[in-house]
Amino acid sequence: MASLRDVASLMRLGNSLAIGFASIVGYTVSGGSDWWTALLLFLSSSLIGAAGNVVNDIMDLEIDRINKPWRPLPSGRMSVRSAWILYAILNIVGLSTALALGILNGVVAAIAILLLFLYSWRLKKVLLVGNNVVASLSGIVLVYGGLPAPNPMNSLVPAIFAYLLILGREFLKSLEDVEGDKKFGVATLATVFGPRVAYVASIIVIAILIALSPLPFIFMGYRLPYILLAVLGTDLSLAVALVIARRMDSRSAWRATRLMKISFVCGLLAFLLGAPSNHILSFLA
Repeated sequence: MASLRDVASLMRLGNSLAIGFASIVGYTVSGGSDWWTALLLFLSSSLIGAAGNVVNDIMDLEIDRINKPWRPLPSGRMSVRSAWILYAILNIVGLSTALALGILNGVVAAIAILLLFLYSWRLKKVLLVGNNVVASLSGIVLVYGGLPAPNPMNSLVPAIFAYLLILGREFLKSLEDVEGDKKFGVATLATVFGPRVAYVASIIVIAILIALSPLPFIFMGYRLPYILLAVLGTDLSLAVALVIARRMDSRSAWRATRLMKISFVCGLLAFLLGAPSNHILSFLA
């Protein structure tokens, strides 16, 4: 029988909570301040993100027997049947919660559920398509958070930044999984063109992100906490991650992509705490 730790591992609990946090950031920078709406956004996006992680592990079972044999499914600690049941429950509750926010949020949530399934089933094996689906969904969650807020367009800039960061991470992640991906015909930059191309592609995307990072502070009225967190938190940790991954092997790529999770959270905090109209204190009113 699977333990709670195995269930949390299958759901990628930390990643799922970060997705929920991203939706709150999208809501806050768009002028939202209602705590109940923020809670519904957090729950719905976290649950749907967790469901996406579960179905990804189900579809990747044979690949993970090579790349990540310690995971709950390839190790046999959790059955595939139990994983499918968990996947269904997470999506049903997540979609129901999204619909409580309104039809538009429900539609976006349903599209996300479909894309996450298609990604795990087929799209991740298509060169660059899978990478862009994951990166796009990371941006969409911020837009999703902005939908019930007064100024939803304000969520677009952090969404673009999230897209670029996750796209760069996806290219590095292809170095991490190259052995199993090659065996099962998953077309990534690393398997098709070699690790160096994947590494250089990640450098290019991350360099664009770092170059763009001061613009909200310079031109959009973002405040000092933004630039401090963006530069000292996100940009610096991304640069360190690229240095760590310079050997272009699976171990260094694994370490680099884990550090980039911190980069993502720092980026979210930069937008949350540095937004021109900060509504965080309104949650306490």
